[in-house]
Amino acid sequence: MESEIAKDVKIEIERTLAWMREQIPKINNGQLRRFAKRLLDTLDKKQRIFVTGVGRSGEVAKSVAMRLSHLGFDVRVLGEPTMPPVEKDNLFIVISGGGEHQVDKAKIAKDLGAVVIAITSQSNSSLGKIADEILLIPGRPKRESSYPYEERRIRGIPVMPLNTDFEDLTLIVLDSLLGYIGALTKKSDRDLEKRHAKPE
Repeated sequence: MESEIAKDVKIEIERTLAWMREQIPKINNGQLRRFAKRLLDTLDKKQRIFVTGVGRSGEVAKSVAMRLSHLGFDVRVLGEPTMPPVEKDNLFIVISGGGEHQVDKAKIAKDLGAVVIAITSQSNSSLGKIADEILLIPGRPKRESSYPYEERRIRGIPVMPLNTDFEDLTLIVLDSLLGYIGALTKKSDRDLEKRHAKPE
């Protein structure tokens, strides 16, 4: 039984990775380039970045904020107790697969003059419509998520629940982008370690 479980899990890993490989060409080159440029501009101009998301997307946002901090960016996670106010020309990045979370906060940031960037799989969502820029990360069609577990397996669809596909792919895309920015700005792992939290 245990060997069957391990075998099934490995099949799911392969299906998930195969699904992700299929999505990479769908990511818009122009959107990716503009997002990278926005990040680099904030570094040059010493402007602040705010990141936010809800649930697992929020955890991705925190992870990205941590790596941005290691790279020397002035970045804050929305809602932190010591968070300063959002100001004109700050970047306000919202991660939301469906594009319907944190919309009110994004509107406030936009009213304050921040540049709102939506990382979402739904360009026509409420968030997508108000964002200054979008980085569209593909997610699975909702109909696939509605299939029962066994039907997903028969169809060869990854069994990841809810928006796991979007969240995992977003983290991979952003980590890859930040790795590229680190190389571009000639940051070594030693440079990043200097900004890394030290264990007590």
